[in-house]
Amino acid sequence: MVVIPLLLTVGICSVAQTGRNDEPYCQNAPKKVEITEADATILGLSIGRSSLEDVQEKFGRAEIERVSREEESDVSVCYISPIDQTILVFYSGAMGGWKDVTWFAIWSREAAFPHASQCASSTLVSQSVATDSGLRVGLTKKEVAGIAGRPTKIGPTSSKYEGLCLQKMTEEQIKGFKANNWDVTKDPYLDRMSWIDVRYVNSIAARLEIGRIESY
Repeated sequence: MVVIPLLLTVGICSVAQTGRNDEPYCQNAPKKVEITEADATILGLSIGRSSLEDVQEKFGRAEIERVSREEESDVSVCYISPIDQTILVFYSGAMGGWKDVTWFAIWSREAAFPHASQCASSTLVSQSVATDSGLRVGLTKKEVAGIAGRPTKIGPTSSKYEGLCLQKMTEEQIKGFKANNWDVTKDPYLDRMSWIDVRYVNSIAARLEIGRIESY
């Protein structure tokens, strides 16, 4: 896939995907296709609207680390509870310009986050930390389904919700494309991919990952 970075809130432009005409519009999409703003918001920080700088202003300074050695690797910043070792991680990748939050994850102590030593301590983090919709570690499968709905994929120790829909661009985004000599006025919609990935230990949610990215 060819990508062209753009100066947008969500910062990547890619070749339009096949089957685009089959995608539902996000405002009319069923729950399993489009996560809500409440799903995408935790402690006042929202995917696509908050930056890693916003995260650090709220939780305190912490090192921003690359997730892998790959050149286009996402970057992350993480915080650990001094009480129960719950970990909250915020990520940004190419589609967030390595600046804006594109996904986040909550890890319980049982999930064993592999880079816990890199995380800064924060009393704002604990097992009770939840998205605005109520998603958090410690929930049963039934409780997760009661909030997120029916999963699109189910495994012995996991539940996953994946969706793709068309989101109408803002005027600012349309102007951003024009500034890069790309007129999108005839098709002013972004492909929005969203997901919720839950991993269970002894049938209790131990790791929760929520993400949403947009591309053209």
